[in-house]
Amino acid sequence: MKEAIKDALKTLHEMGNNAEDCISSLQTAFIYNNPKPLNDCKLKIEGIKKKEPQLTKTVAELVRDNPDMKQYVSVPVHLLRIGENIEKLAELIDRKARENILFSDRALTEITFLLQRLIDILRPTSDIILARNTILTRYVQESEAGVIRRAIEYATFHEERLIEGLCLPVASSLYISMLDAVKGIAWHAKQIAIKLAE
Repeated sequence: MKEAIKDALKTLHEMGNNAEDCISSLQTAFIYNNPKPLNDCKLKIEGIKKKEPQLTKTVAELVRDNPDMKQYVSVPVHLLRIGENIEKLAELIDRKARENILFSDRALTEITFLLQRLIDILRPTSDIILARNTILTRYVQESEAGVIRRAIEYATFHEERLIEGLCLPVASSLYISMLDAVKGIAWHAKQIAIKLAE
């Protein structure tokens, strides 16, 4: 049974690492306006989506004999939701590159900053899966609050740019959708941290 627990945790950790790697690919694709780095990311997200149903079932079965595994029951679903939001971001970045939609320097800086913050959140989130560390848990929770605060702030600045005519409407909808996906990723990472702190 111990081997089954170890395998399940290892798979969850791997899924978390794949999500983090994807954000790095998204960041590269976004900065260089090049959709090529997204291909690797798409494969990793497909892997997360394929593994989640069986992993959720496996963890639920492990709980019967190992009550300590109870906190892990919702982790695969949160990783799936992170993957779905990454997939959404990848589609938006791909569209931006393919249609050559221009963002203001400020919007580029803001999205790049938020993507970096997501990397900073997902790395410890994956580590929490293996070593339920209260310091990392607090870090993830505080970082998520910072990302949400910044994303809301950036949306407000963006509205001002739109009103002033500094932003194209097509770029505006992409930008706002990116902010929503970023917030979704951060929120689900926080949920994993909270669950594993119980």
